[in-house]
Amino acid sequence: MYFDSLEKNECSGCTACMNACPKAAITMQEDSEGFLYPHIDENTCIHCGLCQKVCSWEHPQYNNSSEPLTLASILKDKAERQRSTSGGVFYAIAKWIIEQNGVVYGAAFDEKLQLHHISADNLEDLQRLRGSKYIQSNLGHIFKEVRSQLEQGRWCYFTGTGCQVAGLKAYLHKDYEKLLCSDLVCHGVPSQKLFNEHIAYMEQKYHDNVVGYLFRDYKGGGVCETICFKDKEKVVNSSYELSPFLYSFMCGYTYRYSCYGCKFAKIPRQGDITLADYWGVHHYLPKFDKSCGVSLVLLNSSKGVEMWENVKQTCVFNASKMEEAAVYNLNLLQSSKKPEIRELVYDGLFKKGYPYIAKEFFRPSNKKYYWVKLKTNIVRMRILRYPLYLYRLLKNAIV
Repeated sequence: MYFDSLEKNECSGCTACMNACPKAAITMQEDSEGFLYPHIDENTCIHCGLCQKVCSWEHPQYNNSSEPLTLASILKDKAERQRSTSGGVFYAIAKWIIEQNGVVYGAAFDEKLQLHHISADNLEDLQRLRGSKYIQSNLGHIFKEVRSQLEQGRWCYFTGTGCQVAGLKAYLHKDYEKLLCSDLVCHGVPSQKLFNEHIAYMEQKYHDNVVGYLFRDYKGGGVCETICFKDKEKVVNSSYELSPFLYSFMCGYTYRYSCYGCKFAKIPRQGDITLADYWGVHHYLPKFDKSCGVSLVLLNSSKGVEMWENVKQTCVFNASKMEEAAVYNLNLLQSSKKPEIRELVYDGLFKKGYPYIAKEFFRPSNKKYYWVKLKTNIVRMRILRYPLYLYRLLKNAIV
């Protein structure tokens, strides 16, 4: 138990304990790496033990199906699909919830590029919740808001990582007929602090203020990083190898300690519906349109199946197999392995700064790697579609 051991691998930062505390004696405080952990004010604490009872890490629950119905799906509306990053099924469900006068909860950036869970009860606000975000969102007191809306009889659709969904359910301590949860298949989460360092690094590199950021954007052909500046033209990196932050993310260098032993990266999943990218779908459904991403959908509960009946007419879908989906989506069934470099990365950040670790750790070290990538893309006739990407591969192969 985290409160007894203070071992960071025993806390996912889900905030259930903070939200459940009857005396508001628990606050989430940032550690040196930028991750939030609960802190108890002993002067206020009444030692009721509720924080330990609602700890989903200490008392994980696996109540959903061990044989979920598995689908590959995309929105029929291609324009809306392009505004999503994984096929758009989240949007189909969220739109239905809002049409029932319900509320959708998910992660969104504020004007300072700080990631928080927020609520949306209209289609305009819903746009902020769309798209992938590869850092841990700050949940704050959103669990209390969800409970308040449920008790008013409104539909609530909560989306988050497996640990966040588990935390919400532990906090609520009972099922609500109009609560629907989707857990996202998750590699692991870097901290907001590390992302802030990346943004500052890009601002220094390009001598301009960053005003917008996309981890992925299918309008630009499925690129991995788009950075919008105040005055200069946006910077587009067509491959994660060209972004220090995304390279470190894909390699698993910077996750929260609990991510490397995640208790929720398994079947049964935590949400009524699990959503993810269906990586490798072309191997099993070669005729399926994957031009703007494909949603992997797992229907884990009767509530999830019922919801799918409400929205499936807006989607194109095919039945699939969970075993096939997991071949290129390992975190569906297991947590990421902690690389030895994990300790060196944050130590280097503290001692020498982000520019140092970006150059030393956050890119492939073998120049042959870039030559192989360059050759592969030329053979595939991508020179006209991604000329700047190929130029940067060539530059990295030489320098």
